[in-house]
Amino acid sequence: MAGRVVCGGSVVTKPGQLVSADAPIHLRGVQLRYASRGGYKLERALRHFGVDPRGQVALDAGASAGGFTDCLLKTGASLVYAVDVGYGQLRASLAMDSRVQVMERTNIGVLTAASFPEPIDLAVIDVSYLSLEKAIPIIGACFVKPVRIIGLVKPLFEGLRREEMGDRDAILDSLSQLLRALARTEYRARDVVVSPILGGNSAVEFLLLVDRLAEPAPSPDVLVAAALRGWDDAPPVAPERVEGREDGGVER
Repeated sequence: MAGRVVCGGSVVTKPGQLVSADAPIHLRGVQLRYASRGGYKLERALRHFGVDPRGQVALDAGASAGGFTDCLLKTGASLVYAVDVGYGQLRASLAMDSRVQVMERTNIGVLTAASFPEPIDLAVIDVSYLSLEKAIPIIGACFVKPVRIIGLVKPLFEGLRREEMGDRDAILDSLSQLLRALARTEYRARDVVVSPILGGNSAVEFLLLVDRLAEPAPSPDVLVAAALRGWDDAPPVAPERVEGREDGGVER
């Protein structure tokens, strides 16, 4: 049904289809390295920001199928709190992993530092229908250690209109508005990188590194310029191109 089975040079989509007994059979594409394509997005961010999760306790806010959680585990996190407002979405292999604490049917708005028996060292955020302007302070308040957050920026939830999805200037403007809003709070963006994969509706997305330090942070204009350079140097690819690569990844 996924269109990955090829028999005798033709794609087979029905289990009852009759084929020649000597027809060659093979599978197209490869399996993803992570539970979802989100893992590749976080992989890019960890590399770009120089964040090493090894031995750390992490919070995955908006875990869904577990792409971010899987990436954190594969890069050495000792424990991941997988939080999601939904139910039954997390990949079964992750839900049964002793390093994953599943927190389903949980809205991030109810989270506090007391929600986590082991204090978190790192938080990653991939939420829908909620601006990071609101999500980051909520997650930031869950830290008792220095704040370190990687958030996925979805411009459609940061003020971008659907008809502007193909407008580069409008996309960058929505990113700039978010950065300026954060600059007025105690949470400051330190770096930004374009996501290697397009999001829903072929939307360009970004990832932010945020902390709560007193040192001066780069200005929103500097960060937007960096995001634009990264966009030009390594444009995000369509999701289907990820599964089609022989190495199952998108890093260049």
